[in-house]
Amino acid sequence: MKLYFRKQGEGTPLLILHGLWGASENWLPIAHSLEDTFQVILPDIRNHGQSPHANEMNYEVMSDDIIELIEDLHFPVPPHIAGHSMGGKIVMALLLKRPDIVNKAIIVDIAPVSYSQRDGGSHNRIIDFMANFDFSRFKSREEVRQAIQEHFKTERSQQLFLKNIKKTPSGFEWKLNHRVISRHFDEISGCPRKLLHDTYDKEILFIKGEQSNLIADLSCLQQQFPAARLKEIPQCGHWIHSEQPEKLAQAIRDFLLFP
Repeated sequence: MKLYFRKQGEGTPLLILHGLWGASENWLPIAHSLEDTFQVILPDIRNHGQSPHANEMNYEVMSDDIIELIEDLHFPVPPHIAGHSMGGKIVMALLLKRPDIVNKAIIVDIAPVSYSQRDGGSHNRIIDFMANFDFSRFKSREEVRQAIQEHFKTERSQQLFLKNIKKTPSGFEWKLNHRVISRHFDEISGCPRKLLHDTYDKEILFIKGEQSNLIADLSCLQQQFPAARLKEIPQCGHWIHSEQPEKLAQAIRDFLLFP
């Protein structure tokens, strides 16, 4: 699949993969912070943002999409790669499948484990809301915004939906393919199959938010990633790129530039 992507800066190539419900635009502040040193490539994962929709959605095909993108871009050197949440699991699957195709790798606030039982509630609420939201009732984006605010009170939750709306000749619709995401949610929140068997021996950085519980400790990483390093970013939860963008960008820069 040919993914839509954004490109910022010049230098050593660095791909950053967003998480579930996200899009490349969410990582533009991080890209701007790094563009003086890296050529930052921000793809939209299939069924998200401006990339194509497809009925198949699992870590096998999503990692193949990224491999195809890397090969199509013909980088002069293997790129670095980073991924947040679902994007981090895509990176893990890619590393175990094609460790030669990238240089250094960073995983942001996700571990090689299944989260189906622990983190399903908030995702299920998003899926149900999107499935039952009737855009035909609204004539303006402001009316849509007010309807979303009635159901979701936090700014972050509201922005998740508002950034996933697009205007078409027939009205508004969701950018992302929530129906396919719903059908494949157990696979997306689960563990890529290869992680059950293989290991990646090169050094890799895992970054966790201080207030997030998605990475228990270093030991939960080292079965598949024996050379894993773990860095904690203070005063943030899972959404490190929006809560502590400067500290996250610095952690990425330090790991990629220094031994």
